Amino acid sequence: MPLRELIGGLSPAAPAAVRAAADGLKYRDFLTVALILNRGDVFPDNWIYIHDPDVKMGRIQNYKNWSPDMVPDAGATCLGLEYFCFAGDGLWTMRDAELIALGKREIETLGLARAADVVDGCVVRMPKAYPVYDAGYSEHLRAVREFLGALTNLQLVGRNGMHRYNNQDHSMLTAMLAAENIRGAHHDLWSVNDEQEYHEEIQDRRTPHAVTT
Repeated sequence: MPLRELIGGLSPAAPAAVRAAADGLKYRDFLTVALILNRGDVFPDNWIYIHDPDVKMGRIQNYKNWSPDMVPDAGATCLGLEYFCFAGDGLWTMRDAELIALGKREIETLGLARAADVVDGCVVRMPKAYPVYDAGYSEHLRAVREFLGALTNLQLVGRNGMHRYNNQDHSMLTAMLAAENIRGAHHDLWSVNDEQEYHEEIQDRRTPHAVTT
């Protein structure tokens, strides 16, 4: 559950300062336009980030290239066109048919496929897909964590539950460790993916010494 909704749903209510801190946590929303094409192969990549100013999509996934089992018809391909947006904005409020039409135009604009290749489509909206790291988020999060830390029967997990931009592996790990906590363990879930710096050891070919970056 997103921390903002968790604090807002408590009864008795959290202190006013904590509710204000939770209200200060912001999110980026997301939608996927899934298009089914009557082509067995479109491009070899799993996904592609799009940086073309002529289209609105930010990323495109080719589900079949993750696993052929994700597309039961070997003669077809399912592409997931991903759009980063905010709930209530122009993209979010477009009708599904309009978004599917937009996706068909954009794959043709990018030269990935013809709009005529698309035989079906659907839209999936995902609110609060990304926690926003703005200037005030860390102080807001600190206040919320301090308050919730007194609730010994509460486990906070995942990207929304911790307002942390974890990848899927880290999010799943927090859930697994939380399950162990319920059974009596004492894992610190906030220590998952808590590295502040990442170091790479690069061997400089000119000297025998390692260079840390």
